[in-house]
Amino acid sequence: MTTADGRGGLSPVARLSDLAARAGVGAGVTVLVSVLPVVGLVAPAVGAGVASWTDDAERPRGPKIGAATGALVALLSLPLTFFAVWVAAAVSPAATVGVLALTLFGAAYVVGSGALGGYLADRIAEDRDTSPADADREAPATPIERLKHRYVEGEISDAEFERRLDRLVSADRDHTDSASRRETPETTAPEHER
Repeated sequence: MTTADGRGGLSPVARLSDLAARAGVGAGVTVLVSVLPVVGLVAPAVGAGVASWTDDAERPRGPKIGAATGALVALLSLPLTFFAVWVAAAVSPAATVGVLALTLFGAAYVVGSGALGGYLADRIAEDRDTSPADADREAPATPIERLKHRYVEGEISDAEFERRLDRLVSADRDHTDSASRRETPETTAPEHER
């Protein structure tokens, strides 16, 4: 298939190149953040989170972007790994095994941390997108809005809705009248009466 696959989305090649581009952005952020003193420990998660945050795909794919970011960072560190293995081989076979074990552990940490960062970025974006709408739907602010909500949900009948609405409107009107009477100062007498 050319530019679109059967589901109306991007072709597999286009999806793969988009994933690689996002992983490149994440790897760049990871390298930049890794030089910071304490934050550098979670640099793969930060880089993958940034890469996933900028993704505009229909379905969240943060863990996939994060794992790709971590894998790219591990691949970029291969020259340093080869140098460390070469130096360790000159020292002893045990040092070589130790460097290889640390390399595998580091690669697993970078890929796993990247996947976690991508997942967390997706969750944060999902919570940010759904929270305001859900909050408005769940908790109507005024008594009239709560009454309307109960009516729409079918909890009360037409007659009960009208009766309660009339009571709320008259109570609101009485409250407004008494509040306006309290707001008028007693010193509004004309000047000639003072």
